[in-house]
Amino acid sequence: MNDTQLPITGICLVSKPNNVPTGYLCIRKAFDDTNRDADLMADSLLERKDRFLCITRAWPLTDMRTLGSDCARVLEDIKLINERDNPPQNYSPLAYTSDTREKGTAKRLICVRMVERQAGMKCICDIVFLYRSKRPPQFYTLIGDINGLQMCVKEGTVPPLRPSATVASQPQSNLYPNPMADQSFQTSHQQAPYPTADYSNTNTLGKKSDEKEILDCIPFEINPKYLAALRKNPNGNDLTGLETFRILSSYEIDQYYNYDFNIERSTL
Repeated sequence: MNDTQLPITGICLVSKPNNVPTGYLCIRKAFDDTNRDADLMADSLLERKDRFLCITRAWPLTDMRTLGSDCARVLEDIKLINERDNPPQNYSPLAYTSDTREKGTAKRLICVRMVERQAGMKCICDIVFLYRSKRPPQFYTLIGDINGLQMCVKEGTVPPLRPSATVASQPQSNLYPNPMADQSFQTSHQQAPYPTADYSNTNTLGKKSDEKEILDCIPFEINPKYLAALRKNPNGNDLTGLETFRILSSYEIDQYYNYDFNIERSTL
């Protein structure tokens, strides 16, 4: 399960991207234009004012003994209203920044509904802002505009609670550093929010001795062109002779490879 499938457990506004609360992620750039800041407040004539939305999916946020308080809440819904309108019932406005206690946003107000966590309930898992497009990415819903940006949310369901699992220690890789090795990370993430479940005692069909796996008899080999590059430089990591490729964002994939299935639907 990737991060955007986990429920948001905390949300706030900050005046500067460097003032993000511990454990939170700042939504700093527009989803469809990484050169555009996802700034939620327009600058005035006399000064520059920045507002950035921050979210966290960490759980629990506080001691597990305080279940029923804010540690066991998830973001169920979010709305954009005019600044002078009253927030909907049971919704709380993000009226101030968490770092400087300044006014949160202008003209438009972000209102959130945080509810007690229950497995299977509807929740908000991700939030993005669009600058160039008014069409939400796949699996996202457009909820309104704020400071020239289109605010989109991704809905999901809260997974069931499971006890923490012990993670076996693994050797450190120099190519991909392990963030779990950082002491500050271990301190703030002592309990995994969604550990892997143990299905060893469930009633499942066992594999017969003469049965084969789907991938049996399929050879897994390194492409010869990569082997040739490694033979030329066996003691290094120089792969400059190989072709390069571009990693597309989910928005770009949706734009480039969108298919409406109209032909298939017409045959039904």
